[in-house]
Amino acid sequence: MDVLLFQKILLSLAIGALVGMERERHAKDDAIREYAKIGSKKKHVAKPVEIWAGFRTFMLISLFGVLTSHMTSIVLTMWPLYIGIVSVAVLAFMSYYLNYEKFRVIGMTTEIAFFLTYIIGVLLYFESTPFYLSISLGIILTIILFFREALHRFAYGLTAKEIRDAIVFAALLFIIYPLLPRVPIGPFSAINLSLVWESMLVVMFVSFASYVAMRILGDKLGLGVAGIFGGMASSTSVALMMAEEAKKNKNAIQPALFAIVVSSSTMFFRMIIVSLLFGYLVGIALTPAFLILSSVGYVLSYIPLQKVKKSKTKIKLDSPIAFRPILQFTVLFTIVLFTSHVAKLYMPSAIYVIAILSGLFDVDAINISLSSMAASGLIPFNIAVISLIMAALSNTVSKAAIVRWIGGEKIGKEVARLFSVIVLAGLVALFIAWNLL
Repeated sequence: MDVLLFQKILLSLAIGALVGMERERHAKDDAIREYAKIGSKKKHVAKPVEIWAGFRTFMLISLFGVLTSHMTSIVLTMWPLYIGIVSVAVLAFMSYYLNYEKFRVIGMTTEIAFFLTYIIGVLLYFESTPFYLSISLGIILTIILFFREALHRFAYGLTAKEIRDAIVFAALLFIIYPLLPRVPIGPFSAINLSLVWESMLVVMFVSFASYVAMRILGDKLGLGVAGIFGGMASSTSVALMMAEEAKKNKNAIQPALFAIVVSSSTMFFRMIIVSLLFGYLVGIALTPAFLILSSVGYVLSYIPLQKVKKSKTKIKLDSPIAFRPILQFTVLFTIVLFTSHVAKLYMPSAIYVIAILSGLFDVDAINISLSSMAASGLIPFNIAVISLIMAALSNTVSKAAIVRWIGGEKIGKEVARLFSVIVLAGLVALFIAWNLL
């Protein structure tokens, strides 16, 4: 047997099993709720809620997608695939029709999931290793099914203001952003409107994602989760949005503080990954120092986390996008971008200064640049490592200043107190790197 085909068959069964297990769980939960409605004092017991496609059926339908696709290469025509698509669609429609006739249920989530599982099986066959698309689609489909109730609650509670902000974000991303010039403009050709717009969109995305996480997972847990995942995108954006949230509501200070510290700690992990991708040796050298800094940050995040657990107060949600702090951030980012570009023109040898300036709002650009230059031999290896540590510390100090400016004195002092420990550990790491490299 073709080894690659065998791999696709096994993977299709695994994806189908993943989706099918979620559907079985869904049926079990519905049965429990149905029994609870009738009550244990009744003489009869509720009949378990059944679904027409469960664990085994989803495994088979995913496998069916792979096999019908394989048949196209045997008979040299796409007709087996067309017949498979029509057959699955008919089965899904029949299931929906029978359920509606019997129970008057208009939901068709399982039927759509059934059809999509077949499509994933088809895509899996035509995809090459390591099958990222098919695996990702299978996981995304399962996640959407699993969080059905939470997503319904979120959608039912949407306000006109929230929908308006979502439309504004979509317009800025899909209409205005593609029209912006990709080449630098302005004095010294120092302003890249596309880059500035990207930074603003990242902040908006983190803001919107934080709001959605709070709506779905709850106010305190949502802020923490937003901080963890936001750190992989932009810890500066997380700091900005959490500071704004803390300013509006004093009950959000500790959850926001937890999110800020966690996202900043996650930033060090992100810098390791980026430097490993663009300059392997630089990434190896940075790993011990940044692992220590991230560990210190995660330990410090335990302090606000304990206060969050003990707190019984609720955080009031306002708007998914806070435009005022985003505008302030964008202006500051543009100023720093201009300053660092001018520094590169007139002080090309002052790499440390450029690293500090560039790291004030974004560490990824300077990380990619220095790691690539060190890998190509354009700059010494030790200078790249030291500069990136400086950039990381500069970014940490910058976030503390942003939180103090946007969020106010109370959360500003809390962040400064915790970040001072991280900066101190970073200075020790910088001293060691300066003397050893």
